Amino acid sequence: MKKSEAHPAPADQSWVLSSLEPEQLVKAKKHHIPRRHLKGPELLVVWSLRLYLLFMMTVVAYQVWIAAR
Repeated sequence: MKKSEAHPAPADQSWVLSSLEPEQLVKAKKHHIPRRHLKGPELLVVWSLRLYLLFMMTVVAYQVWIAAR
């Protein structure tokens, strides 16, 4: 199989997608993205963002509580 046969041209692809029924279109567009396994620095960034989010939620909740009093 040639590489050009594996991925049709964008014009051909849009014509094919427009001719599909709704259920077929959903199935054609759906593709699985595997879970990514993060390493040291990436995990540190993700956990830092999680902690920052929790801290900011606490700050906002406190500000709303103070404003409501």
